[in-house]
Amino acid sequence: MKESLKLKIGQMICAGFPSPEVDDQARRIVADFKVGNFILFTRNVISAKQLCKLNNELRKLAMDATGIAPLIGIDQEGGAVSRYYEGAALIPGAMALSAGGSDQIEKVGDTLGRVLKAVGITIDYAPVLDVNIDPRNPIIGNRSFGDDVEHVSKCGIAMVNGMKKAGMIACVKHYPGHGNVATDSHLALPINATPKDILEKTEWVPFARAFEAGADALMSAHVRYTAITDHPGTLTKEIMTDVLRKEQKFEGIATTDCMEMGAIRNLYGCGEGAVRAIEAGMDVLHFSHTYEAVKEGVEAIYAAVESGRISEERINQSYGRIMRVKEKYDLAHAQADYELAMQLVHDAQLIAENEKIMQNSITCIRSNALLAHLDGKKIACFAPISSALTGAEDERHESLSFADQFAAVFKGTKAVVTPLNEVTDDIKAAVAGDYEVAVVGLYHAGFREGQRKIYQMVKATGKPVIAVLLGVPYDYSIVKDADAVVASYEYTPLSVPALIHAMKNNIYPGKLPVNLED
Repeated sequence: MKESLKLKIGQMICAGFPSPEVDDQARRIVADFKVGNFILFTRNVISAKQLCKLNNELRKLAMDATGIAPLIGIDQEGGAVSRYYEGAALIPGAMALSAGGSDQIEKVGDTLGRVLKAVGITIDYAPVLDVNIDPRNPIIGNRSFGDDVEHVSKCGIAMVNGMKKAGMIACVKHYPGHGNVATDSHLALPINATPKDILEKTEWVPFARAFEAGADALMSAHVRYTAITDHPGTLTKEIMTDVLRKEQKFEGIATTDCMEMGAIRNLYGCGEGAVRAIEAGMDVLHFSHTYEAVKEGVEAIYAAVESGRISEERINQSYGRIMRVKEKYDLAHAQADYELAMQLVHDAQLIAENEKIMQNSITCIRSNALLAHLDGKKIACFAPISSALTGAEDERHESLSFADQFAAVFKGTKAVVTPLNEVTDDIKAAVAGDYEVAVVGLYHAGFREGQRKIYQMVKATGKPVIAVLLGVPYDYSIVKDADAVVASYEYTPLSVPALIHAMKNNIYPGKLPVNLED
C-alpha cells in the first residue's frame, strides 16, 4: 500500500494510551500506523501544567510523523463525565445547566472552550444532544439537557455556539440519539424500536438543528434503530450516509464512539467493526484503550482497501472532511499556552460563575417545613461515596463523600458512608441508631438494590426522612414517600458544596428539567 494512503488512513484514527505522558503505546501507534489523533481520559490528566506539556508533545509526535496537526480530544461534558476537574475546567453537567442556568449555557461553553484550548485540547466530545426519553436509560440520564426536544435543541445549540466562539471544535453526540434506550452500549447493543417518522420529529431534531447552526463534528451512537437497520447506527450506511449526509446535509466530521465498546466488539470485533464503520460513512474511528485494538482496526482497514472492499475514493472523502475541519480551526497553530492556561484555569471569577450556576440548579422536588429547621437537629446522613458508575465515567483522582461534607456543616450529624449496593451489619446498626432526622443520599439507586433497601429501612423507622438525589432525578420514583426530596443532578466537587449550601440556607432555585410523573 502507498505510504500516502496509509497516512490518510492514520488521519481516520483517534487513539488513547494509558499514561499522563507520551508513553510507548502513544509512540508505537504513531510509528506503526501513522495515527493522527488522540483522545484523553482521566488517566492522562493531572494538572494544567502537565496537560500543556503532554499535548504539545503529542502534537510534535504527530506532526513529526505525518506533517499534520492532530485532533486532541476529551470528553469534557461537565458533571460526572468530565476528565479534567481542575478549577474552571469543571463545569456543571447538562441536566444541572438545564435546571439552573440555561440562559448561561453559551457563556459556559465559551469559558470551557477557552480553558481546553489553552491546555492544548482541540476537540471536545460535547455537548450531549440526546433527548432522555426513557427514564430507565442507564448511560445518558443526567448527561442530557432533558426530555423535551425543543429545550434540548436550544441548550445544545447554545453550548455549540459558545465553544465555537472560543475556537473549540464541538463534537455533538450521540448521533442520531441515545436517549430512548435501556441498555449501556459500553456493555451491549441497545435497541431503539421507534418508527422513523417519530425519530424525525423527536430524537433527530437537536442534531439536525445543531448542524444547521454550524456544528462541525458528531459522535455516533452504537444503537440499533430497528425501523432502519439490524446493526448499530455507527455501522449503518442508511443512517450515517443517507440520513446524515443526504437528508441533513452534514458536511463535517463524523466520529465513532469507542470501537472497543461491547456494542461493537462483542458482535463484530474491532477489525470488522472498523471496516463496516467506514463503509457506513464514518470519518474518524476511536480506539480509546489498547494498542491491540488499534492494530486490529487499522490492519483490517488496510486489508479492505487492498481487496477493493473499501475504495481509495472512499478514504479520500473522509480525509478531505478531516483536513477541512483541521484547517478551519487552524490546528496547525493550536499549541498549548501554559501561561494562558494557568490564568484561565485558576480565574476566580470563572470558577465562581460555575459554582453559582450549580447553586442555582439545586431543586426541591418535594418541600417540607423540616427543610427550614435542620440546624440543631440530631441528624444521621446516609450516602455512598461518589464513584464511576457507568462506562462513560472515569474513576476520579480523589473520592467524594456527601455524608462527610454534610456532617462538617450540620454539627451533630452522624455521617454514615454506605456501600453502593449492599446492606451491611454496620449499616443496619446505624439505621437503628439514635437520631431525629435522616438525610438519605441516593446515587443512581434505580440500578442498585442495596441503596433502595437502605432507604426503605430508614423510612420504616418512622423518623422524618429527607431524600437527596445525588445523581439522576428519576430516583424520585423510589422516594415519593419521603418527607422532602432534593435533587442535585450530579455527584461532583461542584454539586456537593452547592447542595449543602442550599440545605443550610433553605434556598432551592432550580427548575426540574424532566417529567417525573408516571
